[in-house]
Amino acid sequence: ENTIEVAEWRQTSSIIAEPIVFGREDDKEKIVEFLLAQGRDSEFLSVYPIVGLGGVGKTTLSQLVYNDDRVSTTFYTKIWVCVSETFSVKKIMCSIIESLTREKCDALNLDVIQRKVLEGLQGKKYLLVLDDVWNKNQQSELGLSQEKWNKLKSVLSCGSKGSSILVSTRDTIVASIVGTCQTHLLSGLSDNECWLLFKQYAFGHDREGCVELVAIGKEIVKKCGGLPLAAQALGGLMYSRSEEKEWLEIKDSEIWTLSEENYILPSLRLSYFHLTPTLKQCFAFCAMFPKDTKIMKDELIHLWMANGFISSRKNLEVEDVGSMIWKELCHKSFFQEITTIEYSGETYFKMHDLVHDLAQSIMGQECMALKDAKITNLPKRTHHISFHSAKLLSFEEGAFKKVESLRTLFQLDCYNGIKHDHFPTNSSLRVVRVASFQISSLASLIHLRYLELYFLDIKTIPDSIYTLQKLEILKLKYLRKLVFLPKGMSCLKNLRHLVIENCDSLSKLFPYVGKLSCLRTLTVYIVSLERGHSLTELRDLNLRRKLIIKGLKDVGSLSEAQEANLMGKRDLHELCLSWRFNDEFTDTPRISAEQLLEVLQPHKNLKSLKIYWYHGLCFPRWIRILSNLVTLELWGCKNFVRLSPLGELPSLKKLQLRQMYNVKYMDDNEYHDSMVVTVFASLEILFLDRLPNLEQLLKVERGDMFPSLSELQIAYCPKLKLPYLLPSLQNLCVMGCDNELLKSVSRFYALTSLTIHTGEGVTSFPKGMLKNLTCLQTLIIEKFSKLKELPNEPHNLAIKYLCISFCDELEYLPEQIWKGLQSLRSMRIGSCIGLRCLPEGIRHLTSLEVLCIDYCPKLKERCKEGTGEDWDKIAHIPKLEFA
Repeated sequence: ENTIEVAEWRQTSSIIAEPIVFGREDDKEKIVEFLLAQGRDSEFLSVYPIVGLGGVGKTTLSQLVYNDDRVSTTFYTKIWVCVSETFSVKKIMCSIIESLTREKCDALNLDVIQRKVLEGLQGKKYLLVLDDVWNKNQQSELGLSQEKWNKLKSVLSCGSKGSSILVSTRDTIVASIVGTCQTHLLSGLSDNECWLLFKQYAFGHDREGCVELVAIGKEIVKKCGGLPLAAQALGGLMYSRSEEKEWLEIKDSEIWTLSEENYILPSLRLSYFHLTPTLKQCFAFCAMFPKDTKIMKDELIHLWMANGFISSRKNLEVEDVGSMIWKELCHKSFFQEITTIEYSGETYFKMHDLVHDLAQSIMGQECMALKDAKITNLPKRTHHISFHSAKLLSFEEGAFKKVESLRTLFQLDCYNGIKHDHFPTNSSLRVVRVASFQISSLASLIHLRYLELYFLDIKTIPDSIYTLQKLEILKLKYLRKLVFLPKGMSCLKNLRHLVIENCDSLSKLFPYVGKLSCLRTLTVYIVSLERGHSLTELRDLNLRRKLIIKGLKDVGSLSEAQEANLMGKRDLHELCLSWRFNDEFTDTPRISAEQLLEVLQPHKNLKSLKIYWYHGLCFPRWIRILSNLVTLELWGCKNFVRLSPLGELPSLKKLQLRQMYNVKYMDDNEYHDSMVVTVFASLEILFLDRLPNLEQLLKVERGDMFPSLSELQIAYCPKLKLPYLLPSLQNLCVMGCDNELLKSVSRFYALTSLTIHTGEGVTSFPKGMLKNLTCLQTLIIEKFSKLKELPNEPHNLAIKYLCISFCDELEYLPEQIWKGLQSLRSMRIGSCIGLRCLPEGIRHLTSLEVLCIDYCPKLKERCKEGTGEDWDKIAHIPKLEFA
């Protein structure tokens, strides 16, 4: 699966995009029942093909099955891979590794990749969905073949009994190659089911159509051929039309009588033809991205801007116009699978492959998503190019020779870019995003509107950037050695977005940033004592989304801070205030930190606030007005004493407190049960790190506090006593444990994951610690160097994964506890150098699929196959690993 933003590369494709699905319940039940039955009966890997026309809903059906609770319970792990036209065994296995590890797979050697897949799946019962698989004869040799499938299946056959693969495809040949059971032929929806879907898009949830429009609509629906995608597209097309004449025009259009050119659905062509010219241009441009690319909304809007497709209208900024166009294309079903990252607000989406086909048929050679390993001769009419890493693809000398007007050169990943001597010299370029870009080429790119530089070994940007007077978007990422920016960059009068990320050595921006009156994004601003670097420069900038201000220790006066006008920046949603500009802090702040923070009041629309290395004692008064604040992080605020009134913030979902040495309570207001307020009503995630004097979460506990808290991480808070009740807590991680804190664990009945780490003085766990944790699925016990015994009560627990590691003095595992661990599927015992033997109870763990023992010298000897004294206790386990 491809993506624009590397940091969000692993966005799952298994999410059900549509809120309501019609007519697929019977299909879903049939497939789910098959998967459950295979888990009971089949000794071999089962492959279940789903075959249907493009747009009929194969992916949606697969998502319904994948997300069914019964399926989640049955399989140890689930993996989703979008395959599309290119069936690459290597790429699919990399996607599997990334799904299992949540880390990007950078391995290039196929043997290494195969070993990693075997490590992740061997002996485990898994479900793998291979979505949208193509036969090699449909488009090119890149599709599926019997040889490719045999290579992949030989690796995937390592799972335990009941492992299954779902394959969705348009082609019965694919089904015959992969299937081990009868193919599920997915038919179209009935006219009534299509009507229900059409109505949802055409009339919305809250309005009913008039009788005449309903009658015409039902006639239009008959032309959908039972395809949900067609019903959605037509419904979106009719949403803005309220006249009977307009509906009749669509019903009687001659497009319905035309043959389907290149498999383009008439309903999609009809929707496209009724777009405005601007929407047509913005949509068709998306043909530049490969199929199944996960596209970032703001990135696409920036590309539209750079290519001149959109402009400001009356009181609307150009970015707002872009957002309106994007929303309209979404409503008309040109974009789908929309996901938003909650705390950052970043939005991603995809295009259905039939919709992509439509865009490609419109653009032809103007937009090219390059796939071939060597690019030798690009067509004359090429305007927009996207490509992947030059590790996998290379541009030959003269590849751009015929191209007359190249506008966009966009690399989709972050690996090696184009060789300097092969880089196109077209002055017509408007967008350049290429890894390791040769910045000596800048001066010739006089029409450039969008420039992204990353992974360059430079201390500054050359002065030739001054020639880019049309530049609107500049993104600097992963320039680890970048120290300062050229002084004259304030001459770039058209610059609207300056994004700086992961440039850790940057200590100085250019002076007089305030002259850039068009600037809407400035992710980092560094205050210094030099002229032109004060907070005053921010006064007139209408900044959006995110701003990090570093070096607040150098602010010269409160009036300077007042002039920054943070309160007037209503579209700023993320704000970070840091008294340092890097990890060093030697100077004393020039003015009172408390007074300065009071003056730096943001707009009440703020959603995320971070405060680093602040030396004040308490919050400013304005913290109470931040009713929309979702996430708050305080780091290194060592003098802080009072955190009140955090408990009253109604929208706060995520709170991080780190290195705060004087705080005793998260909120020391004395809330009594008679008070109406619910304390920390919305808080879901809480991180507490190195708060040595924290005694309680609240000074006065009450029954309704923290009703939504689901994740709690505590590190080195030795005095902390947890509340008696946290009703929604599911994930608890504690570093630096003592027995008093461990005693409270048994009260948290909803826990599904418990990690306890580093208990220097703990020799045994409190009796009954696990007694009430009937929902617990993951238990990790690490770095208890003095621990001599584990709990030995046979409680019935639902634990699926158990890890015990770095417990040097642990000599024996208890016998009784295993009777209550009949759901255990995977266990790891690591670096327990004193452990002498395995208990008898392990032989009765019939569900155990994986046992990993590493750096336990005494156990390793006793577990030797056939001869070890403990071998017969573990011989029944499918996958055994020793190190």
